[in-house]
Amino acid sequence: MELNNIEQVHLVGIGGINVSAIAQLLASKGIIVAGSDVAESSITDMVREKGITMYLGHSAEHVDKKTDLLVYSEAIPNDNPERLAAAHLEIPQMSAFQFWGEYAKGKKVIAVSGTNGKSTTTAMLGHILVNAGLDPTVVVGTKVLAWHSNIRIGSSDWLVIEADEYHGHMHEFKPYIAVVTNLALDHLDYYRDADDIKTQFEQWLSSVDPEGFIILHRDDAMLSELAIAHKNIRVFGVKGDKGVRSSGDIALYEKQGIMGENSFNIVDDDKDWGYVSLKYPGRHNIQNALAAAVAADCAGVRRPKITKALTSFDGTWRRFEYVGVYNGAFVISDYAHHPDGIRATIDAARKWYGEHMDIIAVFQPHQHNRTKMLFDDFAAAFDRANRLVLLEIYDVAGREEAHDQDVTSKKLAEAVRDHCVAEPATLREDAVEYEPTLTDAEKRAKELARKDAVILVMGAGDVDQVARRLVL
Repeated sequence: MELNNIEQVHLVGIGGINVSAIAQLLASKGIIVAGSDVAESSITDMVREKGITMYLGHSAEHVDKKTDLLVYSEAIPNDNPERLAAAHLEIPQMSAFQFWGEYAKGKKVIAVSGTNGKSTTTAMLGHILVNAGLDPTVVVGTKVLAWHSNIRIGSSDWLVIEADEYHGHMHEFKPYIAVVTNLALDHLDYYRDADDIKTQFEQWLSSVDPEGFIILHRDDAMLSELAIAHKNIRVFGVKGDKGVRSSGDIALYEKQGIMGENSFNIVDDDKDWGYVSLKYPGRHNIQNALAAAVAADCAGVRRPKITKALTSFDGTWRRFEYVGVYNGAFVISDYAHHPDGIRATIDAARKWYGEHMDIIAVFQPHQHNRTKMLFDDFAAAFDRANRLVLLEIYDVAGREEAHDQDVTSKKLAEAVRDHCVAEPATLREDAVEYEPTLTDAEKRAKELARKDAVILVMGAGDVDQVARRLVL
């Protein structure tokens, strides 16, 4: 795709994290950009700050007849009035991921995929490459705090991009370096089962440049079952997870307490790369850092620069983001929406703030199908919290089916209570509550807030508003 031949673009769903990055990229090239969305958000605020025209609501009148291309979010249906208007005007259309696939052609692509950790790993890797002087363009599925944006636009051929596995979007990329953080059952409205997930990842990894690299989490069960034929496969893992050493092992030294420490050395079979102290907690974030480090090493970055950059990385929006304090309680916002991510985030809070702290989990399930298909896993994911406040399931536009509507958060709360009785843990049956709306959850969180507590707000929907409102 030659951007030099495009003068004007319209974006439908510009408030989405992916489409908003496209808007900023195109505007930086001097292209006239306009777009629309149904609601205001911090993302639309960010887009407007870049001087991009943003319409509230969808209307055929928003599509200028001079538009050369219309790009739409995956959540936008075919009968959207702006897409219909573009079709009438014979304006070419493509989805956001199709755009990135076209944009990536001819570039040195590092694509990061997997069930959990994609955004953090992508952001870490981008930060390393920027600090090493490679001047990459970096596209992340969240805002990077240091950039105040979800995209960093560089001038080199390096493109670091998050390759979402939903609907097989990773297939849009034929990368030089492919990173897979982990694999788990998810997006079962698209994938049939675990075998289908593994098959599609095998197919994607077969498209990696023969002279490039594939980077995998050594200790992930599903990844270990992939059949991959490539001469440059590198692995990473936390030392001791399986009682073995291999390239990418790390020695881990964790400390606990208020504003704890998450520090380690990166060690391979031949050499200690150096010491890293992350500014945020969690064994899962150490794994993310390892993935980013190995990818940067494959890209030719010197190892001292890798460890130095990881230590200076400030984090990302809604990934264990410290929002503030309410009534003595620390307020954290996190994007965790899969059972594995929930467990990892709660465990990270325990290690970072100390076992003596009360962890108050405020969770909004994301999408009915995911909640239904992983129902039992969700019921068992909150064991290490002290209290749980469950909001009603967040409906995902364009991804909900009528036959999935029988699952509710009220039913999930009952299942969590049953699990607490059957498998006693930190969370007790009488500490599980159902508060259906954002307002209800905010009110209850305020009632529960106190010194020596952490309010951990989790979910991929609009539950982040609870965290922000608490500290206003």
